[in-house]
Amino acid sequence: MKKRVLCVYDGNRRLCKDDMMLDQEFEVRVKLPGSADGRNYVTDLDVQTLKRAEAMHGATEEERGPWVPDNVLEFDPVDEFVA
Repeated sequence: MKKRVLCVYDGNRRLCKDDMMLDQEFEVRVKLPGSADGRNYVTDLDVQTLKRAEAMHGATEEERGPWVPDNVLEFDPVDEFVA
C-alpha cells in the first residue's frame, strides 16, 4: 500500500491537503524516457497528484476563495523551547 499526501501551499496559505492510498497491485507504472532497465518509472497516481497541484496554483483568487487562517500557527514553537 502506497500513501501520497498532497499539501499545496501559496506562501503561508495552505490551499489543500489530501491523503490518497493505493495498493501497488492496482498502480499503473509508466517507464520514464531514457530508462533502459525499466527501474525508473512514474505512477498514474503521481501524475494525477502533480496535475491537481498545478491546477490549484493556476487558480485565480476568486476560485481559491477567502483565506481563513485556521491552519497557520500564530507563533513560532521553536522560540518557546529556545527561550
